[in-house]
Amino acid sequence: MIKLIENLSKNTAEDLTAFFPDDTAAAFTLFSLLDFTSVDGAWLQTQGEDITALVVEKESSKVYVCACDTADFYELSDFITRLGGVVVHCCSDITERLGITAFSKISVMALKKELTRGRESVEINDGLRPVFDLLMQSKTEILTNAVEKKDLKKYTDRAYKEWLSRTTRGIFSGYTSVRAIKVGENSILSVAIADRLGKSIFIRDVATDSEFRRMGYASDCISGLCRDFKRDGERVLLACNDLKTEKLYNKIGFEREIYMDLEIIEL
Repeated sequence: MIKLIENLSKNTAEDLTAFFPDDTAAAFTLFSLLDFTSVDGAWLQTQGEDITALVVEKESSKVYVCACDTADFYELSDFITRLGGVVVHCCSDITERLGITAFSKISVMALKKELTRGRESVEINDGLRPVFDLLMQSKTEILTNAVEKKDLKKYTDRAYKEWLSRTTRGIFSGYTSVRAIKVGENSILSVAIADRLGKSIFIRDVATDSEFRRMGYASDCISGLCRDFKRDGERVLLACNDLKTEKLYNKIGFEREIYMDLEIIEL
């Protein structure tokens, strides 16, 4: 039986981790639940008292699926199809059982090797000057048609806070950690953002000032995050969708654990 998860909260993903232990695909799905304000719907499939599958629908009709071997895949397939035109994220064994042919993949990677020490990074807190200037793509998305380009600098602080607040948690709760490489008090060169869930960490955003790219700053930010988390025995994950980026993460110490298959279903 599939039933809606009502009253989503910041604790929902945490409460569900016990049902999908040590499953990379499940971790990827559970991390999608952390920002519950951007979730259009989340459902559990149950068999008796056991939870056998989780379906999460995010903005832009992206659907994340994780399931146990005992799940009713016929019911899951029917339910996902009924969601309409969707992009499905799930591991290959689930894709096969759902009868979906994947046309694209996301590589989910885990940190496996010892990290070499690079430039030191610092943790960002709400007292540090916002670093939105680094995130050119986000700046464009938030401020397109809002102000003329020459006026963007006036809005940098507000815009960065808006970008950060999209996760609701921002940098103000225990779920999110932000680290940056900076010179002086306010000059930020690169930033990396990660979410925590139980003993798993998911690095979800990395950005570097356009003038300082190809200098290893992004790698240093990621390494700074990873060193801190690995010290406490946590598992560090990230996702990428192209071979060039995957090779970069290989050099840092990440190895591919699974592919998440993607397929667009149009009704």
